[in-house]
Amino acid sequence: MLSTGTKTCFTVKDVPAQDFIKAYADYLKKNDKIKLPAWIDYVKTGVAKDLAPEDPNWLYTRIAAIARKVYLRAHIGVGTLKHIYGHNKRNGCRRRHHSTGAGKIIRFSLQQLEQLGVVAKDKKCLEKKWSRVITPQGQKDLDIIANNIGKEIYKQK
Repeated sequence: MLSTGTKTCFTVKDVPAQDFIKAYADYLKKNDKIKLPAWIDYVKTGVAKDLAPEDPNWLYTRIAAIARKVYLRAHIGVGTLKHIYGHNKRNGCRRRHHSTGAGKIIRFSLQQLEQLGVVAKDKKCLEKKWSRVITPQGQKDLDIIANNIGKEIYKQK
């Protein structure tokens, strides 16, 4: 939390993740920022999952969560996000092992965030050629939403 006199500014790092993701997903849904694909009702979020998500707005939530991850950790790619959103796969009577999340969902989410101008591919970093970083406009948009949430939480205390 940055404090400047009587004005208090909050960033994405200062507000609880759950509250920010819910608010940003509502913002995306309310403003029709994302075009939902036809496969949304049938796709699973990973190999380890048995069924598709029950929440009809799960894709907005996933896109908001990915935007937050890219904000907090720059130079993140699809492979790392697949690991983060992975699950433990049940193997019957054998041990559970980690299974990665669905890459198509993550790639689609990053593409939608790129179209909105929130995320961009980093062309300066040669080691991580396909990594994503938050754009200045994207950081501004996410901080505005986080600031609204932070002020509500600050008023409640």
